[in-house]
Amino acid sequence: MSNTFHVLGISGSLRAASLNTRFLQAMDRLRPENVSFTRYTHLDTIPLFNADREDHPCPALTHWRSALARADLVLLVSPEYAHGVTGVMKNALDWIVSSGELLDKPLAFPNLSPRARLAHSQLAETLQIMGCRQLTTCSPQATLAAPYVLPDADEQTLATHPEIGPRLQALWRNIAEELSALR
Repeated sequence: MSNTFHVLGISGSLRAASLNTRFLQAMDRLRPENVSFTRYTHLDTIPLFNADREDHPCPALTHWRSALARADLVLLVSPEYAHGVTGVMKNALDWIVSSGELLDKPLAFPNLSPRARLAHSQLAETLQIMGCRQLTTCSPQATLAAPYVLPDADEQTLATHPEIGPRLQALWRNIAEELSALR
């Protein structure tokens, strides 16, 4: 079996300057050589969930489901809005509850904010119901607050910061170890 794996990064925020998006961009910069990384940037194209439309063809849903199916691991980060999971994230997940793209799929979802407790727990519950393999490295209790040291930093600054960069590299090592153990 190959030691190379493909990671799909998903930000639950549509904001261009989102901390979650910058985190994924920094993770891409720091990814190990045996990792291919794709950031999913089309959550805003997914229609509002309607169970009556689950079996109807829709290019945005086909794209979403295909991206998830191709990934060996999903790295999902999402902010908390009004004490809950963002609408765009919840909507995207609702579309794949019954289609099963996350069933047994390794998934890491570090919490970037020490203030985001409720949404992260809600997300953990939703992901558990969907049957994915939540990596223990990134459990709801694992908060990666380092990016808050520089809230306006770009991905290069996050990746090279003497405090944040090593934490992100350690996260990659932990993810790689857990993923290897699952294989």
